[in-house]
Amino acid sequence: MPHIPPKKLTLRAFRIENPSLTEPHSGILRFLQQVLTPESTAAQRRMPLNAEDPDRDLLANFTWATNNAYIFGMMLRIIPADNGGVLSEDLFQRPTITMADVNAGHPDQSQYKDHFYFALNNNYLVTTLAGNVNIDRLQTYLNWLLERVRGERLFQLTELTKLPEGVPFNQIKDIQFVGGCTTVAAVPTENESTTFSTSLGNLTDRLLELLMGTDTANLDRIRSNQLVEARLFLKLKGKPKEMAQEEFQRVMGAIATNVTNDSGIVVRTKDGNKYTGAAVKIKKAVSVECIGANRIVEEQLKQEMELFLSEIRTQQND
Repeated sequence: MPHIPPKKLTLRAFRIENPSLTEPHSGILRFLQQVLTPESTAAQRRMPLNAEDPDRDLLANFTWATNNAYIFGMMLRIIPADNGGVLSEDLFQRPTITMADVNAGHPDQSQYKDHFYFALNNNYLVTTLAGNVNIDRLQTYLNWLLERVRGERLFQLTELTKLPEGVPFNQIKDIQFVGGCTTVAAVPTENESTTFSTSLGNLTDRLLELLMGTDTANLDRIRSNQLVEARLFLKLKGKPKEMAQEEFQRVMGAIATNVTNDSGIVVRTKDGNKYTGAAVKIKKAVSVECIGANRIVEEQLKQEMELFLSEIRTQQND
């Protein structure tokens, strides 16, 4: 049997924002326990992407850790078989195959499109979701899944960020957000404010809507005509330094969550060094045994994610 090389994966890290002012954490595990009962079925967990699109997101499989300290799950995106077509083995015995044969799938059947894994506790979430895919995909699904039990709570995932390795907070000179051929530096001013500028192409509709309070039609017009320049302002406190650093990381997290391209963020230091978003976002590279196409040793990945959640907790409490 040929040796299959291990699968190299990058784990991304997110904070589960706490929507409650009176509770110590998000409480998301409690709600997941109410929904993911022994009686629940996979069919009940299929979320339509919209009324016209037959694609579905699905929490296909999940495992609870000891004492329900965290949950490990696998997300599938599935499409109807008659949308993408099915090639059964007997078709290959024919002299030719026509498109009518390829599209012979039945609407009651489903096909695999892609998948990713995640693990979460009440404070943090880690995932193998590709870095160029916005975390909104998983955030939307979790809120949909918990809609019946979460009341008015709306869970939000914010990318965890850090200062570049070995760079003191007071050495940060400016931040740049680079979009296409447009680069505008973020320059600290005398009153210790920092101005962030970015091309509109780098902003998701969610962030642009938040900044401008306008509808989708207007957003499209603004983007196509480049009618405005978006500026984000970060106010840094002079003292205490620890609070300023925490504020910096939280604001950077909110921005990084909406900029999926690592090269779209550049941190410059006073000594002239530059660091991209890859050095700012908290990630971890892991290697997992692979046993076939799209098949890994899931228990090994689960333990890697458990370890990463533990490391994150330690780092964030330092």
